[in-house]
This record gives sequence, C-alpha cells and structure tokens, in this order.
Amino acid sequence: MERDTEEKKLGPEQFEHEGVPLVGVDTAKALYQTGQDVEFVCVLTEEFFKNKVIEGSHWIPLDKIDTEFELKIPDKDTLIITYCAGYHCPQSLEATRKLRSMGYRHVLDFKGGIEEWEQHSLPMETLERERTQH
Repeated sequence: MERDTEEKKLGPEQFEHEGVPLVGVDTAKALYQTGQDVEFVCVLTEEFFKNKVIEGSHWIPLDKIDTEFELKIPDKDTLIITYCAGYHCPQSLEATRKLRSMGYRHVLDFKGGIEEWEQHSLPMETLERERTQH
C-alpha cells in the first residue's frame, strides 16, 4: 500500500520518497536487533532535540553533518539509518540526501523516527545535550 502518491514501494517495508530510500519500523527494528554493521543516526537539530535517541545511536544534527559526520562515521560503505522525530519531521529526509551527496552509498531514512520507535516500546536512551566539539 502506498503512503502517498510520491512514494514507491520497493519491497517489504521499503519505500522510496523523492528518490530517497525509506524503511519502516519493522525493517529498522530487524536491522537493529541483528547486530549487523549498521549505524543509527539521530539528525534532529538542537532546537528540536529532546535528549532521546534510539539506544546506541549517534546524534549528529542536520546542520552539523558537513563538519561532524565523517569524523564519527568515516567509512562511506557503512549502512546508515537516519531518523528524526517522526513522519511530520523533514530532517531525516534532508540528511539522507546530504549524506548520499557526500558519497555515503548505503543510507536509508527511517521516517517513523523516535515517535514510532517509542510506540513499539523499542530501546531508547537519554543523551546529554552538551556536544563534543571537534
């Protein structure tokens, strides 16, 4: 079932929106639980960040991707799942586009984000707001 006219279904729990591959909560959860080499990245900017992330995630705000991302995840072949607050939030879509333009080859957008992850009672953790400067 298509979510809107701009999304194309690619396979189970995988869609494409404006050329950006999306995954649903079941796929994100499966990747998280398998322990595969996958990096979950919360891309909420400081203005919207509520100190909560998917357990084990990085927090690299959308507006800091250019300066911080390659320092934290230098391997451009890494499987990366970006996420933000939820379906109403455009930041993960923008981050996925940006990362792909930076040469990261395996970037997926988990549109359900924190909201859907929490609705499924999946592991979350609290991060301190103070950011490490590089």
